[in-house]
Amino acid sequence: MTTLTPELRQAVELAGDQPVEITDPQTNAAYFLLKADVYKRMREILEEEEDRREKDAWSRLGRKARSEWAKENPY
Repeated sequence: MTTLTPELRQAVELAGDQPVEITDPQTNAAYFLLKADVYKRMREILEEEEDRREKDAWSRLGRKARSEWAKENPY
């Protein structure tokens, strides 16, 4: 595990719940550093959204299948 430098610790403390953007000077790649509890909350929200979208997709598929079946099997 990597530990925070005093410089990064201060940046995290000042940022509060906001992410701290860090750039690797060798690769110019950007990273975001955030507190673990903030990351966990974000993951939970994203997972809930993913579950909702999956349920919506299955629901649409079911409606489409029923509609097609009804067209092929009129009463």
